[in-house]
This record gives sequence, structure tokens and C-alpha cells, in this order.
Amino acid sequence: MEVLAWVGFSQSLFSGFIMAFVKKDQSTSNRLLTAWFFISALEFLRVGIDLLSGEIHLSNPFLIFNPLIYFYSKSLIKPNIKLKPWQLIHILPYLLLTVGAYFLHIRFRNIHFFSIDSSTWFKIIFGITSVISFVAYSVPTLINIHRYRINLKNEYSTLTRQITLGWLLFVIIYYMSFMIVAYTLGIIHVITHEYMYSILVTFSLLMTLIYIFSFYGLLQERIYPVGNGDDNKSETYKNPRLDPEEKRKIRKVLEDYFEKDKPYFDSRLTITMVSKKLDIPRHKLTEVLNTDIGKNFYRFVNEYRVEEVKKMLSDPAYHHYSIEAIGYECGFNSKSAFFSVFKDLTGMTPAQFQGMLERG
Repeated sequence: MEVLAWVGFSQSLFSGFIMAFVKKDQSTSNRLLTAWFFISALEFLRVGIDLLSGEIHLSNPFLIFNPLIYFYSKSLIKPNIKLKPWQLIHILPYLLLTVGAYFLHIRFRNIHFFSIDSSTWFKIIFGITSVISFVAYSVPTLINIHRYRINLKNEYSTLTRQITLGWLLFVIIYYMSFMIVAYTLGIIHVITHEYMYSILVTFSLLMTLIYIFSFYGLLQERIYPVGNGDDNKSETYKNPRLDPEEKRKIRKVLEDYFEKDKPYFDSRLTITMVSKKLDIPRHKLTEVLNTDIGKNFYRFVNEYRVEEVKKMLSDPAYHHYSIEAIGYECGFNSKSAFFSVFKDLTGMTPAQFQGMLERG
């Protein structure tokens, strides 16, 4: 356990310095992640000092991790979010309970955890707060990420790892699953008095999360801005808000824009960019796409890209281009995305389509 504490301290401190001084993009999400690394370093240092003294005080490091991962994920989904000073209240449970445990000399190793004594009230508050914090932050975080992911194809024309946040969804599910195990071990600790196992599991999980966030957090780029307010809310249109004539006009403007200006050549194209260019509210474009055209934004844009690929593969002027180069020219940002979308929309790979043209 001592080794884990000092390795965790070193790794957290190192990752914090990398995020603070090496990564140039100091967005809200990166600043939150930096703060979490430094706070984790202090938590490992606290435990290391406790182990040296032989007295491990009652504490729960996830009281600080819970709100940080909530706000971190929220700041990735909504890049324009700005944290207010009053929101520091979210770290009060961690500070008050940690400081309180030291002030009242409440140690983690307590054979009679449920016995009635002068610290019973503190232990009850500690247990209730830990459970409430876990549920109150983890569940909304999971819901927010899920809602964001199911609405991606209404916003983006290209899906990348930075945009889909699949790694973060995995981390949240992994974290929630592991915390259930940790709480179960905590109950076993109370019954069996084997306190060291629950401490080891808790800080092993924290160490794992630090390595995961050190890797993916450094790679995570700022997600393309998607506007303000309700931009990321899932939109359904069981009761359309636009009348047929307005839909027809918007559809014509949209299709004319794509046919004449060919914005789909930009691999970073989003519906918000189109909305600003055409001066048409985003929600109206999304409604027209979903209810009148019958496609989400992702499919609508990529159908234009695939048609351009077909034209270039058929044009002798582009025969010296490789298939991959043509895909990039037409707005795809990677070979895998190009091949996947092309096959999904045509039923064949670009090479098979090219071979069919040559045989014909």
C-alpha cells in the first residue's frame, strides 16, 4: 500500500504538470483535469503520510472526483461553459469530511464502526454523503454523455474519437461498476474488520483512473463549438413546429447551398456552421432534415461526399489520384471513416466501385 501511495503521488503530480505546462489548450475541461491531478497528488500524499504514522484517517477521495468528472464531461460537451466561483461549493463535502476526520481523530481502522460513541454522528454523515455524492454526480454524468452521443449525427458530419467521447463513457461505466464493488468491500470491512483491503481497492481504482485520464486527457482535443444553451439536447419531432411551406423554403436554401458552395469538402463541417452561414436557426435545419428530408445531418452531408467520390473515380482527370486521396479531397478525414461511410451508403467499398467502373 505504501508503494501505491507514493507511485500515485508521483504520477498525479507529473500528469498535473504536463497538463498545466505542456498542453497549450487551457480550456475549462483541461483546467479541471489539471486540478484533479493535483488534488489526487495531495490525496495520495495524505495517505502516504498516514501510513508512515500508522494512523489512517477516515476519508473518501471520490468525494472530490465525483464533481470533477461531472464538470469535466460537461465542459467537453459544452465548450462555452464557464464555471462560477460559487460552484466551489461542490468540493466542500470532501474538505469538511477530510478535515473533520483529522480534527476529531477518526481513523479508518475502527473495529466497532457501528458502535455508539462520540463519533457516531460523523460516521453516519460520512456514509450518507459518500453514497449521495456517488449517485448525484455519476448518474447525471452518464445520462449527459449518453444524450450527447445519441444526438451526434444531428450535429457533426465527421465523427472522431475526440467528438464521440467513447473513452469517457467507458471510464464512467467502469468507475460506477467499480465503486459499487468498493462500497460492497466497505461493508465487508465493517463486518470482518479487514480495513486494508478496501483502502487498497479504493486507491488502486484511483490510480487506474489517473493513468487513463493522463493518456486520454492529453489526447483529447477541444470539441468543435456547438453554440450555446440547448444545442446538445436531443431533438425529436413528433409534433413539427414548422409549417410545410417554411420547410420547403428552408430545404431549398439548404440544398442549393450544398450544390453550389459544396461546404461538405470541409471535414470539420457542423450543422452550427451551416446555420450561421445560412442565417437559419439550427433547430429549424435539424427539423427539416429529420422530418422533411428524412436524414440526420451526418448522413445528409456524407451522401454529398460519396457522390463527389463517385464523380472523381469516374473522371479520367483523377485517375492518378489514389482512392484514399480522393476520399480526403471530398471531405473525409480518415481512410477508415471514408471506407465505412462509402460501403454503408453504396453497399460496396470504393475499390469495388472503381473495379465496377473499369469493367463497365
